[in-house]
Amino acid sequence: MKRVLTVALVIGLSATIGGCALFGSWWGPKRAAWRSEAERACLTAGAVQPSADVRPMGEIDGPGTCGADRPFKVSAVGRRSKAPLNESTALNCPMVAAVDDWFDRIVQPAAEADFGQPVVGIEHMGSYNCRPIAGHRQMSEHAYMNALDVSGFKLADGRTVRVKNGWRSGDAVEVAFLNTVGAAACEDFTTVLGPDAGAAHADHIHLDLARHGQGRRVCKGGSEPVPEGGRLLSFFEGAERTGSVPKGSDGEDEDDPAALDR
Repeated sequence: MKRVLTVALVIGLSATIGGCALFGSWWGPKRAAWRSEAERACLTAGAVQPSADVRPMGEIDGPGTCGADRPFKVSAVGRRSKAPLNESTALNCPMVAAVDDWFDRIVQPAAEADFGQPVVGIEHMGSYNCRPIAGHRQMSEHAYMNALDVSGFKLADGRTVRVKNGWRSGDAVEVAFLNTVGAAACEDFTTVLGPDAGAAHADHIHLDLARHGQGRRVCKGGSEPVPEGGRLLSFFEGAERTGSVPKGSDGEDEDDPAALDR
């Protein structure tokens, strides 16, 4: 009799645990709908073309709200000319398109103008990381493959211009280049945070496509003025303009995003 009861208890506990896991996946926290909408719009527009450098991945779903529906494994950025990343990384479709656009329109022309040579490589410090913003309950955009931390630019002659050393260096050309690519990034991204945004970004330029309340942008990537509203890629505009979500929940800023380690 004891043996029967023990077996029944084990089966019951297994079913309970399994049920919790099952119902947790059904009824647990969900990613904000605008994230999926932006991905679908990007894919439908053909803004990202799969290649050896941009490979489709399967859905990343969880833990919690983390992940993306149809992300890409990216090993190089740019459309007109490719710049390999120091390490392959996962990005959602809108971020791939925005990074390519920024690189082609801003980074390469600035490098040619300031250094007389192109950028042939990009160093970054990460994209996907299922974590909240340091010290806050709000999830980082990194949790949704919706952010990239750029730390350096490798030039054709082998020199690397790094944010950590170059932002306030005595080399006026490096300073000008980094300020240009950081400031103008807010034309393509909704959040740009460089060393001027605080110590948390002293060694990189944080780029993301967060949705801020009332279409607001956070532009602290350089000293150059950015036209109000910027120029979000067309496939993302609809999702970005749908307004804010409840403060502190998925996708909305805290009071001072520039002071946070996003």
